[in-house]
Amino acid sequence: MERPITIREEANALTCWAFRNGYLEELHAGKNSELLQTPGLSRITNDEMKKLMINTSTTMARILAMKENDPAEYWRQILFFHRSYCWKWEK
Repeated sequence: MERPITIREEANALTCWAFRNGYLEELHAGKNSELLQTPGLSRITNDEMKKLMINTSTTMARILAMKENDPAEYWRQILFFHRSYCWKWEK
């Protein structure tokens, strides 16, 4: 029998699902830039940050609605993200 998922593991899966695999991935993709090597310089524009936060909040709202309306699917997805992407993340 498999042990229950911890709250931290659930949080990691939510972060992956709503944040890491969202618009952030578009910002992260691409070529390396010298800008990234200079501390103190902005790397994300205000418009990008706004889009990132709206995208993440929209996804989180959808996820939380699923947790309430279809808990079996919510936990299936949480386990998928945990097992597929963040099982090695800090716990």
